[in-house]
Amino acid sequence: MKRIALVIICLAFLASSTFAFAADVYVTKNGKKYHKETCRWIKNRETTKMDEKEAIEKGYEPCSRCFKSKAVSDKSAQKAKEVVQKAKESKS
Repeated sequence: MKRIALVIICLAFLASSTFAFAADVYVTKNGKKYHKETCRWIKNRETTKMDEKEAIEKGYEPCSRCFKSKAVSDKSAQKAKEVVQKAKESKS
């Protein structure tokens, strides 16, 4: 029983430490998106490396090619906000 508890604690620690570090992303000088290192849109371009959290804080959005699920969910959230805003405006 103690071994199982120890294994669970170790797995929990490993999982939490993995999430503690944000992935490195890359931005271009004039771009508005952040990319993975392997993205073809930034190939052979001068880029700046930063962690994903910093990129988001600076206002960059995820590249739709590199981060398909994030880009889709961000667009869906933005669309929902627009619909709510239009509904509020029409009530006024």
